[in-house]
Amino acid sequence: MSVPPAVGANRLESAPVQPNPPPSTRRGAELRALDWIVALIYERSRIRLSREKEALIRARLGKRMRALGLETLPDYCEYLGSSEGEDEVRQAIDALTTNFTQFLREREHFEFTVGEVLPRLLAGKKKPFGIWSSACATGEEPYTMALYLEEHFPAAAGWDWRIWATDISTRALEKAARGIYPDDRLIELPRDWVRKYFQRGVGGCAGHCRVKPQLQQRNSFQQMNLLDTSHDDGTFEVIFCRNVMIYFDRATQEQVVARLSRALAPGGYLFTGRSEIPELLT
Repeated sequence: MSVPPAVGANRLESAPVQPNPPPSTRRGAELRALDWIVALIYERSRIRLSREKEALIRARLGKRMRALGLETLPDYCEYLGSSEGEDEVRQAIDALTTNFTQFLREREHFEFTVGEVLPRLLAGKKKPFGIWSSACATGEEPYTMALYLEEHFPAAAGWDWRIWATDISTRALEKAARGIYPDDRLIELPRDWVRKYFQRGVGGCAGHCRVKPQLQQRNSFQQMNLLDTSHDDGTFEVIFCRNVMIYFDRATQEQVVARLSRALAPGGYLFTGRSEIPELLT
C-alpha cells in the first residue's frame, strides 16, 4: 500500500495502517453473527434455522442489508441490537418467513369442513360461528374458506360467520388484506366462483383480480405470533394451522397445539398440513 508524502515534509512519513483481518478471523466473525441471527429469529418466532441454512439466510437478508447500506452480517447484527433495530427485527422475520400458499391447497380440508364438521356442530341451527386461519400468509387460505362458506352457508340465507386470519409476517398480511391476486393464482378456482366473488382489474390493474367486498369484509386480518399468549383468541369451531409447525421444534409444536386446542369450541376441529401429521404424532 503506498502512503502519500506528509504535507510540508521532504520525506515519506509512515502512517499507521490498520491491516484487514485475516480470512479466518473474518469468517469466524461472520459465523458468530449468523449464530446470533439464528438465535434471535428462534427467540422471536420459534422458526428453526441453522448454519446449514446460511445461503438462504444471506439471500433473504441481503436485500435488507443493502437497503441499510450494511456490508457484513456483524454490521447487520449490530444494527439489529441497537435502539433503532426493533423494526428491523420484524423486517428480518418477514424476510425469513416462508409464505408459500395457494387457493384450494389441500381442498379436502375445506370440503370436510362444510360437508361434515359444520353441519354436525351446528345441527341445523343458524347460530354464529367462527373459523381461525392461524398462519394465513398472503390470504389464500382464509379466502378459500370464505368461498366455501358463502357457497354452503350464505349470508343471504341468514348465516352469520367470521374468519379471523393471523400471521407473524406483516408483509404477508398487507397483501392478504388487499385481497388482490394475479389472474394465474386463481386458475384452480371454479370459473363461476371467480365471476361471483372477484372483480377483474382493468387498465393498470389488468391481469389481476380483487376479492369482492362482501367476502373480504368477512375476514379480519391481524399480525400475531402463535406463541404470544397476550391475545384473547376467543373460541372457534374450526382452526387451520397448516404447513407451519414443520418449521418448529418439538417443544414449540406442543406449545402451539396446546394454545390452539384451548381456542377450539367443544367438538371443534384443528387442521394441520398433511406433511405435519407424522411429526406431530411421534
